[in-house]
Amino acid sequence: MLHTSILKLQAVTSELSMSEKFISSAKVILTGFAVVFAMLFLLILIIKLYSAIIAGAQNAADKKKKKQKVVEAVSGDGGIHIIQKPAYITPPTIEEGIPEEVVAVIAAAVAASGMSSSKTRIKSIKKASGGRSAWANAGVLDNTRPF
Repeated sequence: MLHTSILKLQAVTSELSMSEKFISSAKVILTGFAVVFAMLFLLILIIKLYSAIIAGAQNAADKKKKKQKVVEAVSGDGGIHIIQKPAYITPPTIEEGIPEEVVAVIAAAVAASGMSSSKTRIKSIKKASGGRSAWANAGVLDNTRPF
């Protein structure tokens, strides 16, 4: 059955002139391009719609978090803002010999990294142990790198 259909197709194409073959192949190619670009456009629309839905859900969650943030109490004299901290937050333990400026820089780096939230906190600050130097670490990495 397949063999007979192939023979019929060959008979029909052998009767076509070169320009008719070119026109029919151009139609097939253009139809393929149209289908591919239509599907790509449809996928782009689906992805844009999905991202809009996700962004809306994230904005709603952010608004809900802002409402639950730390309560600010405003005093009547001088307009001074006092932020009430929850009772369960304890200050970090700081090792002797570490200046307050270093602690402030570490806290600012944690806050600037975007990891700061109501659950993020610094428990302790210690000096690093005197391990290998940077040059020694580079040598170890160079000599143990796989091929």
